[in-house]
Amino acid sequence: MKRRAWQLGVLVCAVAAFTSGCDSARTVQSDEPPAATSAAAEAAVRYLALGDSLTQGVGAPDESTGAFPALVAEEWRADGCEVELQNAGISGYTAGQILAEQVPQIEEFQPTIITFQAGGNDIANGVPIDEYRNNVKSVLESATGSGARVIVLAQNEWFRSPVGVDYGEDMDSQRAAYDEVLIEEASAHGAEFVDLRPVYKQQADDGQWVEDGLHPTPEAYQAWADELTETVPAPCK
Repeated sequence: MKRRAWQLGVLVCAVAAFTSGCDSARTVQSDEPPAATSAAAEAAVRYLALGDSLTQGVGAPDESTGAFPALVAEEWRADGCEVELQNAGISGYTAGQILAEQVPQIEEFQPTIITFQAGGNDIANGVPIDEYRNNVKSVLESATGSGARVIVLAQNEWFRSPVGVDYGEDMDSQRAAYDEVLIEEASAHGAEFVDLRPVYKQQADDGQWVEDGLHPTPEAYQAWADELTETVPAPCK
């Protein structure tokens, strides 16, 4: 299927995989008791963010620090958590691409908390809603099946941006229908839906878009992080 040119951006980010190993042939004996695990290690949060350009942070001057997952992680750190973040978000990705290329990172990274946001690129590329539902279902099955706490976020009001308004008619109702699928599947799979749609609406009303005419401003991403951490307080507490 041919994609629309804008696809919520076309940037690509590299994602690191974390692995560990041990030497099973070596046995160490000691009369000393094992060292106590530090409180910081016990409280460590491993945060994996799945999504598209909105998760990647397109529009932030520095995506590594200005994407909403990075801002959320920083707020949790300020509240006393040890947080390791892996932001898998890649611009232009549909739910199917997230399933194929980002979900495998769940097994590799072993997260304790996952955020998942998708939908705009599915609409932009004409992905049928039933196909979108199947992909969302599979993403959430893997995410919740890992034992991590899973937070689901709706897409923002990209269709009201200077670029989005020219995309086509009836985008509002399409967005609502795809969001409803996301909400239904989140509920069915034991994930948590955090509703930022009132924030998205206010930001669209205020015209909080960067120069590309499509993505949110750094201030908008900060507001997402603030709202999200208010709903999901520091998970190490």
